[in-house]
Amino acid sequence: VLSCGGEPGQVADVATPLETPPLEDYGGIGGDFSLSDQRGEPFELESLRGRPAMLFFGYTYCPDICPVTLSKMSRVFEILGASGQDMATLFITVDPERDTRDKLAQYLDYFGLDTIGLRGSKQETDLVIGQYGGHYALNKEQGETDYFVDHSTTTYLIDQEGRIRFLFGQSDTPELVAAVTRQLLPTID
Repeated sequence: VLSCGGEPGQVADVATPLETPPLEDYGGIGGDFSLSDQRGEPFELESLRGRPAMLFFGYTYCPDICPVTLSKMSRVFEILGASGQDMATLFITVDPERDTRDKLAQYLDYFGLDTIGLRGSKQETDLVIGQYGGHYALNKEQGETDYFVDHSTTTYLIDQEGRIRFLFGQSDTPELVAAVTRQLLPTID
């Protein structure tokens, strides 16, 4: 939820944080990977060199964290305006069994972002989530189709050279995310 009270559809104006945290270097985590996008095309993180990106692990049946995070990202892009136009948004599913290409595409279209939905086999997903220091656990019995997935909630800010430069948590506001992200973006007058 981005705002409370007021008229439906209004978003509260919140000031930029007084002090923007500096970018960091998380050299021990992250790195290139290869998965498939929501169109079934191969995707490699390396293909984004020269563009910053935000990366998030989730799943389309998530009842809370994932839709809130994607809504927050929509607000971040509103705040960034033209300066954020080259930023990529990556959503890697931790539930490829249920998150088919079509399901990913439909889900991500809802949020109005140009998000690249990514999926792979369980082994590929495990490899990528391990590279990024994340985790997930399917909470299901064998054969069950209605289940939850416990998963990392960190959003990773990746610079133009593919390095992680900031880790955002669920409590970080869109204004803070935008302020930190601006440090990677060109100034647009």
